[in-house]
Amino acid sequence: MARDAANLNEDAPNSHAALPNRVTVVGHGIPASFEITVDGAIEAADDDGTAVVSEHAAEGAIEAGSTRFRFSGDMANAHVLDRSASQSPTIHVEYGSE
Repeated sequence: MARDAANLNEDAPNSHAALPNRVTVVGHGIPASFEITVDGAIEAADDDGTAVVSEHAAEGAIEAGSTRFRFSGDMANAHVLDRSASQSPTIHVEYGSE
């Protein structure tokens, strides 16, 4: 997947206890991969092990169902790579969804 450089917010909290925002990736039956980058910290909200999470990014694969992440700061980038544009995964972002 192509990566864009994230503009990191120097003021964003780096404590994983302060992750007030949520992003959900919903698969619609077609295999696809995704990458999400934030300007704060991010961690998996689901413990399903389907994504690789680093300090500012999460990437993984999805076919059906959903996977969730909690993050601080703002969403910087979201990329989806699939083989069928008709059924691309949906990405939902909720700010302040504690």
